[in-house]
Amino acid sequence: MSAPDITTNNATFDGYLSQLADDDVALLGALVIYNVVDVDDVTVEDLRGDMDELELDPGYLPEPPRPIEAFEKATSAAKTSYPLGGHRRRNHTQTGQTVTLMMRPVVRDETRIVRHLVRELVDHGNEELSYEVEIARCEFTRATGHGTDPGDGEMTIEQVNTDCLTPAEHQVLNEIVQQITNEFESRRRYVSADRIRKLLRDYIERELAAVRIHNGVYFVHHQHLGVLAGLRELTQRCGAELTRVPLPDTSESREMVEGAFDAKIATDLKSLSRDLAREQADPKNYRVRALHKRFATIKTSLAQHQQQMDTQRTELADHLALLEQQMTSLLMSPEA
Repeated sequence: MSAPDITTNNATFDGYLSQLADDDVALLGALVIYNVVDVDDVTVEDLRGDMDELELDPGYLPEPPRPIEAFEKATSAAKTSYPLGGHRRRNHTQTGQTVTLMMRPVVRDETRIVRHLVRELVDHGNEELSYEVEIARCEFTRATGHGTDPGDGEMTIEQVNTDCLTPAEHQVLNEIVQQITNEFESRRRYVSADRIRKLLRDYIERELAAVRIHNGVYFVHHQHLGVLAGLRELTQRCGAELTRVPLPDTSESREMVEGAFDAKIATDLKSLSRDLAREQADPKNYRVRALHKRFATIKTSLAQHQQQMDTQRTELADHLALLEQQMTSLLMSPEA
């Protein structure tokens, strides 16, 4: 890292970060924090090109967006509330009336998905709830034909039963219908923020063998800092944020990283041990394979960590060796 990713209003702290970012300073690695909320419009092919250019593994690319998922997300997010009759008064929630527009599932079968946008009226003074009136019908028609992806299809929206609406409510309805339409078109074409977030999480945890310190905060060893720089550039091109905080190679830093790693692996081993013991009574092939995959993941993680940190986690290794014996016994079981 040639320059800090962040600057603050504290000159002393900024100077400290600049010093740590110098290549001559011995770094254990970096703390990594990423933030993905609203992202720029980016397609899977855009991501593929960027990852090629930045020499990142394209195996972490998300699947192309599916229209059916775009429909479900766009319609699920459609909800709004407003006071009936104009501006909200101070005591409106005690004596006024509130309208809520929300989506209700109606039909889901092999050919279509139907959801109704309904109008719900609440009278706070009398604590009465009116019946729901359908005011718009959203339908996703699945594509058919040989070789068609089951997630392909088209969406239609039709306004119905709108005579009960005031002019102001018509405007609200038009806005929410337009919101659904825009959201559907965007999600069917561009990679969503949650998929960008998953790409970053998977790349950091798996490819960079990161240690999670806290939720959303990871430690990445210095041997991966070059790749991490490329991942940060990719993140910025998507309109998201990834910040690297250099971590000096001190005993305190190592204690923090080792403590987080030990706690995570110990939890994984405890869970695996419990499931292995349960499986002994009635082993099934598919469950044993799943357990073996979990065991292999833990074993690889421990080996990578010991190699990059130049350390020996003896207690964890002993526990793993014991579980390996149980795992071998299960794999050799006739039922498995």
